[in-house]
Amino acid sequence: MASFQSIDIAPGIQKQIKRLADRWYSLGNVVRIEQSFAGYVNKSFAVWIEKNGCRTKYFLRQYNPGIAETEIRFEHALIRHLRGNGFTQAADVISGLDGITFVGRDDTDAGGYYWALFEFLEGEDKYSWTRTNLTDVEFKNSAEMLARMHHAGCNFIKPPGADRAQPRIMDYLSTFADTYRKYSQQAGQRKCDRLLLKHLEHILVTVSACLALKDTLQGILEVPVHCDYHPGNIKYREFEAVGLFDFDWSKVDYRIFDVALALVYFVSVWTGETAGNLRLDKFELFLKAYQQTCRKLGRIEPLSSREQEMMLPMVAAANLYVLNWDLMDFYSLEDPDDTEYFTYIDHNLKLMYWIDDNHDAIKQAILQACGYAKPGARHQTV
Repeated sequence: MASFQSIDIAPGIQKQIKRLADRWYSLGNVVRIEQSFAGYVNKSFAVWIEKNGCRTKYFLRQYNPGIAETEIRFEHALIRHLRGNGFTQAADVISGLDGITFVGRDDTDAGGYYWALFEFLEGEDKYSWTRTNLTDVEFKNSAEMLARMHHAGCNFIKPPGADRAQPRIMDYLSTFADTYRKYSQQAGQRKCDRLLLKHLEHILVTVSACLALKDTLQGILEVPVHCDYHPGNIKYREFEAVGLFDFDWSKVDYRIFDVALALVYFVSVWTGETAGNLRLDKFELFLKAYQQTCRKLGRIEPLSSREQEMMLPMVAAANLYVLNWDLMDFYSLEDPDDTEYFTYIDHNLKLMYWIDDNHDAIKQAILQACGYAKPGARHQTV
């Protein structure tokens, strides 16, 4: 749902999209197609369909070939559940003529891919996961939207044959050490290779420290999590967060992980002398807005005192989760852009060290946001 362009769409793809729309949806005639060149996993298209003189804009996704059908079923079931519970900021998935919400990869017109058609979320694509200079109002509204999503999803039950392939965060974290050792063994002389080798031992120490959190999580709230909640996946209108998309990483996991991951995405600094830091004033603003919204909605509690105590190590784990994405993507691509991925990996490594060096300041920001700080206490400026 990022910026779309009408250029460079192969004629074969255009014909394929028109056949899919006609055969599977029968919504009218496709009169315009634009492709988004943003994103790293799936291909996305804006499709205008006209029927009886009325033109409607849709969002069409061609899923990455590595996705499993069970994951698509999970994503679509969750979206339907969220909307049924009043979370209309998520684009509804459109059912085909057979009542199924996706086109199977074995269909003759699918070309070996899964496809799905969604409502098109209007609003402005203002940011990305690396462009996070939101206004205070946008930080607040984004946090409120995350709380509303968690509330709407809290009683979700996975349908049979629907699940996320990626393990829950703590189980997934336990695989990181072996993965990074494997990457270090295949590392060459690229900038990203040298960066990994230089920092490998500290990464492994941080992974081990975060894994210590696993034994403390019993009984902590679990909900459907977005798992990719960053400013680039949100539509804004007049500073208000009005739409949330890209649920293809969603799964059921600890609520605190989704909040921590959102904080890593929203409040980390990408440029300037403080690159690799967290903006603790924005951290506090975001977390406070999340807490206040939970109190207003009432379906789930705000972050508990236990969750607040676990927030700091979970923020460190969330940063490792993003670093893992950086490294896995880099080492899985045939010819990755060494300069581009160096930017990502270097950022998350800097943040890893910054979190280590600023435990007290982060803890104070958590206490201040959640209302349990000592009277008159303030987090330090870092």
